[in-house]
Amino acid sequence: MRKKEKLYNNIKSALLVSLIILSSYFYLPLPSVSGLSLQTVFINLAALLLPPVQGLFTVGLWLLMGAVGIPVFSGGGGIGKLFGVTGGFYWGFLAAVPLMSKLKGKEVDLKRYLLSLIAGLLTEHVFAVAFMCFHNGGNVFSAVASISLPFIVGDILKCFLSAFAAVKINKVIYK
Repeated sequence: MRKKEKLYNNIKSALLVSLIILSSYFYLPLPSVSGLSLQTVFINLAALLLPPVQGLFTVGLWLLMGAVGIPVFSGGGGIGKLFGVTGGFYWGFLAAVPLMSKLKGKEVDLKRYLLSLIAGLLTEHVFAVAFMCFHNGGNVFSAVASISLPFIVGDILKCFLSAFAAVKINKVIYK
């Protein structure tokens, strides 16, 4: 990797960690287990703007900061957030980012970006449902109804927003 590209990726990574943290503080509380935030948009951008390993590092750094108690998640920080009822989403982000980054391809392409984000979204929700099943005694239907269905429409909209933004950003960066 060229020095200039490596520098750009490190700057993008630092900015994305900061934006993920900031977006976690702006969320709409819901009567269910959690609220809606824009952190997914910036998680998606980490996948679309960075190579797979750098995207994994970016999200991993954010999770590590939260695990040691820095309040970087919606509602605070601490290891309990990573293993609580919504913890599956955090682990799903970690698994999905390198997958999405790999699937996006080398060319800037809205359709390909969107398809890679949908694959990542499915990964995130599988992790979320699995974690909820652990907490609710294995009831898959209840887990899907409480942790996946309330968020799926908003998450799909965030995929469209992220893909569109990534196309615009990448066209400016690599002009």
